[in-house]
Amino acid sequence: MRYGENAYIINRGGRKAVRRRSGGGAGRPVGVIIAVLLLMTAAICLLVVFLPRFKAGAAQSASASVGGKTYYFLCTAETEERLQGMLFAQNAMERGGAGYLYNDGKYKVVAAVYAKESDVKTLVTVNADSFYFSRVIPGGNYSEGDRAVINYLTGEWFDTLLLSATELDRGNITESAAEFAAFGACEKLKSLAFKAGEKLKSAVLACQYSPPQTQSVLSYIRYIHVQYVVTVLGALT
Repeated sequence: MRYGENAYIINRGGRKAVRRRSGGGAGRPVGVIIAVLLLMTAAICLLVVFLPRFKAGAAQSASASVGGKTYYFLCTAETEERLQGMLFAQNAMERGGAGYLYNDGKYKVVAAVYAKESDVKTLVTVNADSFYFSRVIPGGNYSEGDRAVINYLTGEWFDTLLLSATELDRGNITESAAEFAAFGACEKLKSLAFKAGEKLKSAVLACQYSPPQTQSVLSYIRYIHVQYVVTVLGALT
């Protein structure tokens, strides 16, 4: 006997109507849909919770805070006459100083730059007629490219040039070794500048390590040391 789609099964207890499920179970697709909807709801909830945090983290990585840094400039002379200032600067170079002419309304002849006020104070006490002034690289939020330049300038770059000049002055290293270290640090700073903002990039690239034959290695390293710091200060203030 062939059973139809809605066949009856005969039991001993009598004739009982039982409907058989067709097509492998009609309830199964409905269960799958419900499960998918639940998963989608859970995913949306996770996005609502974590997406704002992700965006905040991305914004923080794109622009992060940098602390301010104070620098101290040792000076050997000051004048309002440019010609006189150039003569003073030449004299400072001949003695191994930077001989950088800094103009803040008066021409100040800068011999060197330091990161510690105690260092420059000591030098003022042993150099007649010398004095110092300070300038600050401002802290604040900077782009990733600017931050990389500032951190390197105020860290490894500054220390490398200071150490090169100091050790050369003491006779502990050769001119070639001092110049090699200083040049390498300046080249790395320049490479970082290409990813910085236009203003800071232009400031760094304006300083080129190219010592003239008329200036000693010691004097020039101190000169470029001062020049980079002053130029970057100008770009950030």
